[in-house]
Amino acid sequence: MPAKNEDEDVLQAVILADSFNTKFEPLSVDTPRVLLPVCNAPLLDWTFECLASAGVGQVFVFCVAHVDQIKEAIDNSQWSKPSSGMSITTIVSREARSVGDAMRELDAKQILTSDFVLLTGDVVSNIRLDQVIKEHKERRKVSKDAIMTCVVKEVGKAHRSKPVSEKNIFVLDAHTNECVYYEYQQANPPKQKFSFLREIFDKHPDVDVRTDLMDCSIDICSVDVPVLFTENFDYQDLRKDFMHGVLTSDILGKTMHCHIARGGYAARVRDTRSYASVSKDIISRWSFPLVPDNNHPAQHDYDYRAGNKYIAKRADLSRNSRIGKNTMVGPSTRVEDDAFVTNSVLGAGCEIGSGSTISGSYLFDHVRVGAGCDIVDSIVAAGVRLERGVKLAKGCIIAKGVVLGEGTILPPFSRVSSEKPEDIEEWEGREQVELGLGSSAWVWPNDTYRQSVEAEDEDEDEEETFANVRLGRLADTCSDIETYESDQASTLAESESESDISPPLSPTSSTSDLPGLPSLDAASDFQSECTQSLKRAFDEEHTVDNAAIELKTLRMASNVPLPQVREAIVAFIIQKLSDEGAGRPEVKKMFTRWGGLLRQIGGYDEAETLLQFQRACCKTPERSRLFPAVLTELYQNELIEEDGLTDWFMDAQSKGANSRLSSDLHAAYDQLRVIGGQLLQQLRAQESEESDEDDEE
Repeated sequence: MPAKNEDEDVLQAVILADSFNTKFEPLSVDTPRVLLPVCNAPLLDWTFECLASAGVGQVFVFCVAHVDQIKEAIDNSQWSKPSSGMSITTIVSREARSVGDAMRELDAKQILTSDFVLLTGDVVSNIRLDQVIKEHKERRKVSKDAIMTCVVKEVGKAHRSKPVSEKNIFVLDAHTNECVYYEYQQANPPKQKFSFLREIFDKHPDVDVRTDLMDCSIDICSVDVPVLFTENFDYQDLRKDFMHGVLTSDILGKTMHCHIARGGYAARVRDTRSYASVSKDIISRWSFPLVPDNNHPAQHDYDYRAGNKYIAKRADLSRNSRIGKNTMVGPSTRVEDDAFVTNSVLGAGCEIGSGSTISGSYLFDHVRVGAGCDIVDSIVAAGVRLERGVKLAKGCIIAKGVVLGEGTILPPFSRVSSEKPEDIEEWEGREQVELGLGSSAWVWPNDTYRQSVEAEDEDEDEEETFANVRLGRLADTCSDIETYESDQASTLAESESESDISPPLSPTSSTSDLPGLPSLDAASDFQSECTQSLKRAFDEEHTVDNAAIELKTLRMASNVPLPQVREAIVAFIIQKLSDEGAGRPEVKKMFTRWGGLLRQIGGYDEAETLLQFQRACCKTPERSRLFPAVLTELYQNELIEEDGLTDWFMDAQSKGANSRLSSDLHAAYDQLRVIGGQLLQQLRAQESEESDEDDEE
């Protein structure tokens, strides 16, 4: 009998190791998503870390595809050791095609004996689940009908980890956080309303309609949950079918609650856009203590350096190589002379050739990059070889083992695998891409082809439409796609470029965020209010702190992204300097007095700020002549550093053709970039001279 009590005390968890979708193809064709590296550790290891901190003792990993790879990875990991405190069992089902199938299989096996944690194998979280589990069990003591607690987190519209391709509507009892209604909405085509029964107000007169809650894909479930899936064979998806179905049933009588995590970090890597977002969050230390230099799941040793740089202790960096901010360099990786890596992750054993540039990209283990290559906002899988002069435009996904010959240039959002996919006969008529000599690669259909196929397919699943695929795609601004949030898609590029994440600013009851309901203020109203606020601050000699507080208050009321606040400050400063015919002394005085305001509002990004000054200064000759002095003062007041200036100069948006400005401004815009490049050359020359002097000493 004592043994039985001990067994009952063991906390169980189920990890769903299959996503049941194709959002990571071609990467996931030969590698399971849960084993894709995030910040140089398999996703599954990050998920195990979350469970270990909650005191989970028994884990069931439910597998459908790539079973042998998952088993081998677990067997070779630290989690298979007795010291981990967890026993891990893989459950294999080749026939499962949905979460519902997985839950029915688990019910049939009768292996879950008490309340358990249910989560997907692509979750990164440091939230204290032990407290969530305790709350769930306390509710179960009061009512056995309380079958599930969902972990959610408050996020603002501009939060980069918030899913763009979907909207979760939670209607919660304002006092108990019982979820009385749930609805999932796809972003495109946008829906303008939702409805639920009036009878809900009979039992719950005070409810909050929440659209600012991000689903963390972590649930605390009773053993009744798998049973309900078995009894309802039409339940396939955990949220759209099960949660919605149970809450709208007048027969089942079951209840669910939400745990709104006020602190900690949690996000799911659900597509390539969120892959980049979660990687940036980890590098920005939002997942602390789960950070590369402190508690890295793959147990690599990293040195943490200023600018969020993580360099493995066995990495080999050439003296003349350059490592920019927000960058990880894995063990045994070599970066050659004049190579530049910024806002990127390099796996273990990579080779980066001389003169190559890697920006906003993620290279897995043992990638070889030849001399003079350019890689922008792309994912490159393990064992890929890029010969000299290969160019990868934004959004490229290169699968395991691909070889791209010398001089290959891939257009944006290219997907490339090493072998022909099985359904090749369905791709007749796709546009061909010219590959360099010696390439071993197969280029998947491009955007034009995919759209034409979708137009002919009347039975296309709404969730899998090309527009919704794009919303989850790395580096796609999606400015041409209509979604439930008119401003969200158009600001994706801005929010992704921020190096920091601002705290959630959404109100507790965010009915103003619902589709079809107006926001507190239009963007034009915010611009006007912001200008008036700045004018008062300047005229009345407010402190920078007080000016920042007023601007933050305006931002909260208007719910605009941080870059828009900073853009208003930049526009005001340049307008004021231009109107006053300012020279260098006046520019110096301006930035000495007010430059700190740019940082004070939060989410400061040097490259983005430089782009804003570039856009503001190119409008007239009077403003253009201010730019050299502005650059100098930004540098002198430590608002930009050499790395930030380099990031700006390398950013495609610093060129007129990519600026989204009218063509008549492109020449002036490009001339300002030349001026910035000259300052960058001066700084590098100065640095080189100082280095030579140190060597002589």
